[in-house]
Amino acid sequence: MRRAYRAQLLSPLASGALLHLEDGVLVVDEDGRIAAVGPFAEASLARTLVRDLRPRVLVPGFVDAHVHPPQTRIVGSATGPLLTWLETSVFPEEVRLRDGAYARAVARDFVARALASGTTTSALYATSDPAATEVLFEELEASGLRALVGLTLMDRGAPAELCLPRDVAMNACARLVDTWHGRDDGRLAFAVTPRFALSCTRELLEAAGRFAAERGLFVQTHVAENEDEERATLAMHPYASDYLGVYEATGLLGSRTVLAHAIHFTASAWERVARSGARIAHCPDSNFFLGSGRMRLAEACARGIPVGLGSDVGAGRAFDLRRAMASAYDTSLCVGAPVSPERLFELATLGGARALGFDARIGSLEVGKDADFVVLDVPPWKLDRAALLGLVAFAGDGVRVCSVHVRGRRLGGQPA
Repeated sequence: MRRAYRAQLLSPLASGALLHLEDGVLVVDEDGRIAAVGPFAEASLARTLVRDLRPRVLVPGFVDAHVHPPQTRIVGSATGPLLTWLETSVFPEEVRLRDGAYARAVARDFVARALASGTTTSALYATSDPAATEVLFEELEASGLRALVGLTLMDRGAPAELCLPRDVAMNACARLVDTWHGRDDGRLAFAVTPRFALSCTRELLEAAGRFAAERGLFVQTHVAENEDEERATLAMHPYASDYLGVYEATGLLGSRTVLAHAIHFTASAWERVARSGARIAHCPDSNFFLGSGRMRLAEACARGIPVGLGSDVGAGRAFDLRRAMASAYDTSLCVGAPVSPERLFELATLGGARALGFDARIGSLEVGKDADFVVLDVPPWKLDRAALLGLVAFAGDGVRVCSVHVRGRRLGGQPA
């Protein structure tokens, strides 16, 4: 049966415009796609069940372009800059996920936190353990959330329990792709996921690049996050002139590559990313927390590089993309290139969908797209567009997530 939701509507549009309707309606068809969107007074709603949610606002589901579910239980571990933090906090926790029961408990925790934050789609780094990655896929399938998931590839620079030899790792990737990639009409997908160049030999990186090309898969990895990391990477991979060059040389940089951080890029690196068609996951909160530096969002935007926002939990301190929006705003002020709340809202929704290759189906409230949306509780008094955007982007938990919907189905047993 067709369903309709009467509420305020706020959404970026593929045209570049911003939709804001004070009294709008979103109609969802029997297949979970958006059948109509517009002013309520103009809607044709015969034989349609209408739910009046006013004065609440419907927005596209938030898209987290970079997050680590295995780090769900170590949020707030202030144990130093990147490399020290990995050794002290991250790697011991990821070893724990070799226990299947613990891996499932953490995956369920992650799903609950994503739902509570209004995130409907995520790009996820699992651990390097194939069984734990399988568990994460199972919990995502049961939850109804949309996700791009990768087995984290590592064959050096970590505890022995986390390192998988090249052939073992690539065989595990093949099994996971055969089982999960494209599951439920593309709701779940697999991404080739080298953790970063420092944790991978050249042979593993090259094998990952070949596998991604052969299977037509997205690649996700970290780059230029920390200056000590970059120095160590170039010492280990001397054939490259800079960090990005490692991925160029090993076949991992291309139009389906999502690069997280990119804080310490030169102008040359930005130009090469643009030419390659690669995408960027901007993770400002984690960059502050680890003292890694500040990515200049304007460098990517000026070159037309697709950018999404990432919570980057657990160095990021919140699963909520609204925290990432606020942190990105602060970063833009610090680097002297302010970005508007409207642009940040777009990055957290349609921009993230573009960065992950999902924008034909999600990211905006437009006819024909899957009905992935979030209902937010806003004050009952009238708000103009600017005030509403400010609340959505910067008010955090002052604007409560009431319900989360993927393909029109309400997830998580939420009450509204």
